[in-house]
Amino acid sequence: MPDLYYESILDVVEEGLVVIDMSGKIKTYNRRAKEITGILLSHSKPHESGQLEKGDLVIIADNRLGYDDGGLTAGDLNKIGIDDKDIAQGEAFVAIGLYDTPSIKGVHKNWRNRAGNDRLIFQTQFDNRLIEVEIDIVKKTIDIKVDGDSCKLRYSLAIGHMVVYSHSHKEVKFYQARGYSIRNETVAELLEGKPFKAKGNYEETIDVIDMPIGKVFDSPTLLSRIETCIAGENDYFINEYYEIHKRPTVCSLMPLKGNRDVLLKLIDVSNIEALITERNRLIVTMEKTNKSLDVSADSKTDWISDGIIGYSSAMQRIKYLAQRAAMTKSTVLITGESGTGKTFIAREIHNLMFKSTDHPFISVNCTAIPQNLFESELFGYNKGAFTGAEKSGKSGFFELAENGTLFLDEIGELPLEMQVKLLHVLQSKIFYKVGATTPTSVNVRIIAATNKDLAEEIQKKNFREDLYYRINGFPIEIPPLRKRKSDLFPLINNAVEKLTKDFDGSRKLLSGEALDLLLQYDWPGNIRELENTIELAYNMSDGAWIREEDLNLPIKPRAAMNLREHLDFVEREYILEKLDEDQYDVKKVIQSLNISKSVFYEKIKKHKIILNRQHES
Repeated sequence: MPDLYYESILDVVEEGLVVIDMSGKIKTYNRRAKEITGILLSHSKPHESGQLEKGDLVIIADNRLGYDDGGLTAGDLNKIGIDDKDIAQGEAFVAIGLYDTPSIKGVHKNWRNRAGNDRLIFQTQFDNRLIEVEIDIVKKTIDIKVDGDSCKLRYSLAIGHMVVYSHSHKEVKFYQARGYSIRNETVAELLEGKPFKAKGNYEETIDVIDMPIGKVFDSPTLLSRIETCIAGENDYFINEYYEIHKRPTVCSLMPLKGNRDVLLKLIDVSNIEALITERNRLIVTMEKTNKSLDVSADSKTDWISDGIIGYSSAMQRIKYLAQRAAMTKSTVLITGESGTGKTFIAREIHNLMFKSTDHPFISVNCTAIPQNLFESELFGYNKGAFTGAEKSGKSGFFELAENGTLFLDEIGELPLEMQVKLLHVLQSKIFYKVGATTPTSVNVRIIAATNKDLAEEIQKKNFREDLYYRINGFPIEIPPLRKRKSDLFPLINNAVEKLTKDFDGSRKLLSGEALDLLLQYDWPGNIRELENTIELAYNMSDGAWIREEDLNLPIKPRAAMNLREHLDFVEREYILEKLDEDQYDVKKVIQSLNISKSVFYEKIKKHKIILNRQHES
């Protein structure tokens, strides 16, 4: 009885709680932890346990054959009437057919080259049903619709998604869901005839007690931290982000008194866009450049930088545009307030375009060059070109950037006479050094940036209209941090991680009051101000905590919030951000948030958000 009483208390706790003993085996695993990690599921289309039977309608959508689908092969598709040995490992495909019914051929489509495709779409009529499948490469979702009934699943690297309709009742018999690995419900296994478990109202629990934690979780990084802790090293942590079975999760790991057991606390934050996986950018980039992918690897490859930090819809768009810009030769114009990271985005585009260090990235701050030196600095000069010139002459920035990228930061400060000469270089690909009579050819990718409104500068006669159209071949606008506060969590976490490395691993944590203060502030200096503020606080704080008094910010803190209140704050900011982006068109906002209408209005009520009634219908 005491054990049952203890378990019943744990099952009503809102956080997931897992106790792991010193041998790495699970001693406690409450109901919420099972829900977060996919052991227990709730769904609007519940189904009983069973297995595939003759005549069942099977729809498979796989973004990468052979990866995270149980080792599926093209030959396995024979079981649903598809015989196509040309579907190669690693290819995306959709396959539809009747199980174990060789007299009826299935239909399929595969994509050998996905470069340039953001969404892979297939639609057909089969078995008197309208079947629509969409694999969204950017958002990392696979959506299978049968007569308009949607079953969508998010993925990180790769996934084999499957929906089955019963041959007898024509109702959903099985749908794929996160946590399928622990339930042994991969596509390959089910096509082999293995049984599947019930979901929703028919849910059958899986007994994980005494099971090694490594058989339940699919996050090697988190598992490594757990192993370190149970080995006796004090590598405990609070509120760090991990992805478990495709679901973003805030995790805390702490020791239990009296023995070597550890407690892992899990909080599901999958509804907050700020925590959607950073891997999306990495995978999209690899696909667009036809790079191979080892999905078993948990580490990033060495050919790409740590990337653009931020998970708001605005920053997802910036990441996507940066990837597309790297695939073109057009001149890129990056706009945004000071401190938003324009130089970083420019360098990221350069790194994505040129995969080796043989191609230079030359950054020029146009505000730092005296007006009378612009020409000689940009184009260089020959020996004896003017009084005081170096005897051997000098190469200009254009020449130094040959076969690479020339980044012209704050191009809005360029004098008008230099704007004319820059336009000539962009059009003709040649320039004249100061004092030269013969031209110099140039092969340079131009990326420009400014915090000014160039359209307004054109009206003021401060910027040439023809130059504006020449440099605006691929525009990227970076929103200020105050308009994407859902990015604050990963930005703060990244800043703290950098400082931890700089301080030889001396880890400091933000108190709730300090984090609250950071979230309240509007950051007029954007990311640069945020990083400087955290660095100053890191240096000013004593001990292992950064407190609100260590932050030199001109606002008063609210009452301290716990983690759930912080997450609610970010969720509210994100909803307001989406409402602003879609001009309070509720239908568009609901669609972009990917939630139901009822859930949307629950959140509106919860966060006391006032809607524009004109768009509520």
